[in-house]
Amino acid sequence: MKELDYVDRNRASFDKLANETGGKWRHRELTMQFIPGFQMLLGGNSVLDLGCGVGHDALRLKRYDLHVQGLDISEVMLEQAKQKVQDVEFIQGDFRHIPTGDELYDGVWANASLIYLTEEDLHKALDEVYRVLKPGGVFFSSYRLGEGDVVIDNIFNQLYKEDEIQNILRLHGFRIFDRANTGGEEEPYLSLYAIKQ
Repeated sequence: MKELDYVDRNRASFDKLANETGGKWRHRELTMQFIPGFQMLLGGNSVLDLGCGVGHDALRLKRYDLHVQGLDISEVMLEQAKQKVQDVEFIQGDFRHIPTGDELYDGVWANASLIYLTEEDLHKALDEVYRVLKPGGVFFSSYRLGEGDVVIDNIFNQLYKEDEIQNILRLHGFRIFDRANTGGEEEPYLSLYAIKQ
């Protein structure tokens, strides 16, 4: 039952972090840099913000006239998101079992959220992303670069090599068409635009 333990620990840590910091936004530069391109690539306006936290990215996505749904595992963060962002549906759920129907979204936005899953669970989550995306849907995701895993603020983080994470996405039916390295040497990230094939 190790898998459940790390997910429960992450959830508790995110709840605590939301209460202590008011949901400090760690990945602002990724959002500001990539949302305009993401929005232009969409074939429609329905977007799932996967790992929405307190709603920072959902708010910015909404400003591009997108119909946004936010999903997060932390009920505390979702409560803050509901207070902060109007006209967005926020739902509590697990990336490995996204609680929505099939082929609902023109895009899925996963800004540094899938790093909180083990590699094994990432495979489950990517199957779910593929399931909920419409054919030709756009998938933006970002991953922390490195090897192995690390626990930061009592939150599990999985690190990936660049070729490793790209191969994983391809394995799950995504065609990567753009990529960018961000975050600098201390905390390097790889951001990927992909399309459901």
